[in-house]
Amino acid sequence: MHVPSSWFAEWFDNPLYTALYSHRSDEEAVRAVELLARSVGLPKGARVLDLCCGGGRHTKALIDTGFDVVGIDLAETLLSLAREETLGLPVELHHADMRETYPGAPYDCIANFFTSFGYFDDPDDDVLVLRRVQEALKPHGYFFLDFFNAAYLQQHLVESDTLEFDDFSITQKRSIEEDFVVKSIAVRSPSASVQERIFTERVRLYEKSDLERMFGQVQLSICAVFGDYSGAEWTLNAPRCIILGQKNSM
Repeated sequence: MHVPSSWFAEWFDNPLYTALYSHRSDEEAVRAVELLARSVGLPKGARVLDLCCGGGRHTKALIDTGFDVVGIDLAETLLSLAREETLGLPVELHHADMRETYPGAPYDCIANFFTSFGYFDDPDDDVLVLRRVQEALKPHGYFFLDFFNAAYLQQHLVESDTLEFDDFSITQKRSIEEDFVVKSIAVRSPSASVQERIFTERVRLYEKSDLERMFGQVQLSICAVFGDYSGAEWTLNAPRCIILGQKNSM
């Protein structure tokens, strides 16, 4: 399957993306943020960047926890939702590419939730993201990376499913292609002028050891690796690979 290198720019800026992931709850976001807060032990008022903040579920949970929060995302559609989600709350939201220098640095902690990593054709771009993270952290600052567990994903891959909505349906087909998990997303709407639209998601299948190696490349020490949002220890059978890193002292 040919996948455009900028698939994420097209797909994440489409309102259908939020329809597909509408089942992702605020409760899930709160659990992820609670794990972060317990793990880093930072005081209220600590400066935290929500890297790839999406629609703002985690951003709001970070604010509610008492952090001074900045969110960035490439998708203007999602940033608009994040502004609605955090309306009236103290937060800065910026349109930015995760490979570029982050506004508002330095930070006590940077968080990347909901597998918002591994999107690029060139793995050096993923390393560049980690370099940007390291550069934007205060001395001894933390990076919280919430990624899928590649081993678990491959064992439990659902090849196809269909979600029905009021006036359209979404069929997802998943496959492993080389070093990526690829999802083809077909949106069918009989009443629309274009009855079927196809979108794609593609995320590199980084193993835990790959991520740990990449952290080392950019001088981020590994403090802990969790297997789910409860903070359970990572195993091959865990659903998530959540890595807490810390900026090395110079």
